[in-house]
Formats: sequence, structure tokens, C-alpha cells
Amino acid sequence: MLLIILVLYFLLLIGISFLTGKDNSNETFFQANKSSKWYLVAFGMIGASLSGVTFISIPGVVGTQGVNQNFSYLQMVWGYLIGYMIIANVLMPIYYRYNVVSIYEYLNSRLGLSAYKTGAGFFLLSRLIGSSFRMFIVAMVMHHFIFSQFNFPFWLTVLISIFLIWVYTFRGGIKTIVITDVFQTICMIGSLILTIFFLAEQFDLSIYGLVQKVMESEFGKVFYLDTGWKDSNYFLKQVIGGMLIALVMTGLDQDMMQKNLTCRNLKEAQLNMFSFSILLFFVNFAFLILGGALYLFAAKEGIAIPAKTDQLFPMIAFQYLSGAGSILFLLGLTASNYASADSALASLTTSFCIDFLNFKTSEKSDNEKKKIRTYVHLGFSLLIFVVIVIFYLLNNDAVINKVFQFAGLTYGPLLGLFSFAILTKRKIVYHKLLPIICILSPVISYIIHENSKILFNGFTFGNLLVALNGAITFIGLLIISSRSGNEKF
Repeated sequence: MLLIILVLYFLLLIGISFLTGKDNSNETFFQANKSSKWYLVAFGMIGASLSGVTFISIPGVVGTQGVNQNFSYLQMVWGYLIGYMIIANVLMPIYYRYNVVSIYEYLNSRLGLSAYKTGAGFFLLSRLIGSSFRMFIVAMVMHHFIFSQFNFPFWLTVLISIFLIWVYTFRGGIKTIVITDVFQTICMIGSLILTIFFLAEQFDLSIYGLVQKVMESEFGKVFYLDTGWKDSNYFLKQVIGGMLIALVMTGLDQDMMQKNLTCRNLKEAQLNMFSFSILLFFVNFAFLILGGALYLFAAKEGIAIPAKTDQLFPMIAFQYLSGAGSILFLLGLTASNYASADSALASLTTSFCIDFLNFKTSEKSDNEKKKIRTYVHLGFSLLIFVVIVIFYLLNNDAVINKVFQFAGLTYGPLLGLFSFAILTKRKIVYHKLLPIICILSPVISYIIHENSKILFNGFTFGNLLVALNGAITFIGLLIISSRSGNEKF
């Protein structure tokens, strides 16, 4: 039954791709002909921004033993809102003013070729590994509960998943993804709400009654105002960290911004961002309510909490909420995972074609470019497959906090590059040193992070790691720049 639902789901996505991918031009693939409706982009971005990791891990992290997480994640979500406002009012006007396809083209205009290629290179690395990591976690769940019963090896589960993404995105690209993301977000939010409804029934409560029960329980604590900077849940630490994560993982990420750049003009793109940020807040709140409800249900039924708390949701859905629960979980997990993965594949293809194959200035015909684009798209699909299999072979208990830590290491140089370009008027004079600084910055940040408790009397950076990383990059760029901009080498 679950496999049939999965097949029908992808048949619908492929059907959407045939309707939206009739125009197979590069303009359609990269920018959707700048004709996307802002409200469709805003709604679809919910699914793309959350990913399967959020779908599994956020509910599980509510009751993580020894961490005292509760609803502290909501503090980070408020930080997201601040970050999205900065994106809408600072970054978007820049991107539309420079008329970019890849957002890293701005770095070329402002700081030169070395900054441009370095920024785009860091995005490719970040998105390739980050998206592979997210798909890996979800593939593990799908393999365990669905494909393993057919004696499929794990690599075949992954290959099938990536092939399905490739099939419905290789023609229409971002134009197809804007529409499929809407469909997948509907599936994800519908699954989330109905799962909460089924859990409410287990307590003989309405959804509102369940929300009250969760908020009044031991899991409902939101504010951590008096714990101090050493505590990872401290209010200001979470809010600032959330703001920075939003800036780098949305505003400086080609994957997320590419959808925004398909809107007809800046005003509509800003409307999209404002609407998206409000919707995202309530969806994240619903995930936390779901998490609290899962823990209360486990206590009520005497269910042992798994060692890996991100397994709690799938375990209860498949084993305790009847057939409907498992179907809803599969639908929501699939939607959240593929809404994130499909746009990642399209953005990797776009960045490589625009930033490294110079499609904008190339004299090749459109047909030649389409052929190259298809090969690049296929190449990244295979590369993601290889990375996921490597993760499987090296698997060592990775969850959402590791994703954020990785983001701090790989997006930090992007934060430093864009901050320097926007906040100063200085020009790079030692261009060959710029990539070295951007590579050393994450290394130095990691060393400081690993020893922060000793160096800073118990303080840990947590989600502020991206700020440290960006600051080191920014200082390095100051050293190799000048006001005059006379190039040295």
C-alpha cells in the first residue's frame, strides 16, 4: 500500500513536469521566464526550506534527554524572521538591481573574479554535501520502512529516489519546481495537521485542546532568558543564531534565492518573502506541537523513547497510529524531502552553468547550451548519489544539529564575502589570497569551536559559529584590500 502511494505521488509530479516543461529553454530552466506568481513561490518555499530532516528531527528534538530543548527552537525561528526581513530589504534589491541569474554574479561586479568563483564554489560544496546529507537521513527511514521489505540494497533505494527527481526536473527546471513545490508543500502541511489531529484523538481532545496540553506540559517552555551565554538555549544566542542561519542558508544560497528571482519584479519578490516568513513561523510551531504530542503519547502508552530521537516520529506513525498514520508520515516525509532536493539539484545545475561554464557570455547556441545543461544536471544527480552512499558507509549518528554546524563552516565564508561587499567600499588588491582566506576561515573556526569551552570559560558557539566564521573571513578581506583598489596580484 505504501509503495503504491509513493508511485502515485511521483506520477503526479511527473505529470506536472510534462505540463510545465514544454518550453525546454535555458531561460525557463534557470529563471522560469521571470513569470512566477509570488504567492505560489512563497507557499512552495515552505516545503523547500524545511526538508525531510526538519520533518523528522524537529519533533524529536523537543524532548531530547540531557539537552532540555523543549520549545527553545521557536526562539531560533524568531531569529529567522529577522533574517528574512534583512533579505527582503537589503539582499533582494541588490539582486534585482544587478539582474543576476546566479546571486554570486554580484560578487564579481563588486569584488572581482576570485571572489565570484570562490563564493560560487563554496555554494556548490555546501549545497552538494548539505542536500546529500538531508536526503541520506530520509533515505534511511524510507529504506527501513518500505524498500527493505523488497530486499532492496540501500544504494538502490537512493538511486531510485534521485532518478525520480531527475525525471521531473531535467526539462522545466525551476519553472517546474515552483509548481511541484506547491503540491509538495500541500502534502507536507496536510500530513502535519492530520497527524496532529490523529494524536489529539488519542487523548480525546480537539487540536486546540492538544495544543493547550502540550504548552502546559514539561515540553512547552519557550523562553530561556536567564541561562546565560554558555547555555545553547539562551534566548539571545538562539535569536541571533537563527537570524544568521536565515541570512546564509536563504539569502546567500542560490537554491533558495533562485525561486525568489523568478518573480516578475522586486516588489513581488519582497511580498513573497514576507508571506513565506509568516507561514514558516506557524509551520515550525506546528512541528513543535507535534513533537510535544509525540512525547506525551509515548508516556501515555508506555513507549520507550528511541536512543536517536529523530526515530520517534516514524516509529509512532508506523507502529501506533494505524495505517492512516503511516500513510500520512510517508506522504509528509516524501514531500518535505523532495521539495528540498529537487530545487537543490536545479540550483547546483544553474550555478555551475552560469558561474563556471559562463552561459551568459558563451557564444554557443541555445541548443548546445541545453545539451550541456542536461549533462550537468545528470552529473550532479550522480554526484549526490555517490555522496549519499559515502555517508551511508561512514554513518555516525548525525542529526539536525550537525547540519547547522556544517552550515556554519561552509556558509561562513559566503557571509564574510557578502558582508564585505555590501558594508564596505574597499576593493580586493591581493586576489590570489582571497580563496586561501576563505578556505582557512572554516578551518580556524572549527579549531576554535572545538576548544571554545577551554578558551572561553565554558562558552560554546552553537549556531553562532557562522558569525565567527564570517567575521574571520571579513577580517581577512580587510587585510588584502584597500580603498584605492590598485591590484597587486
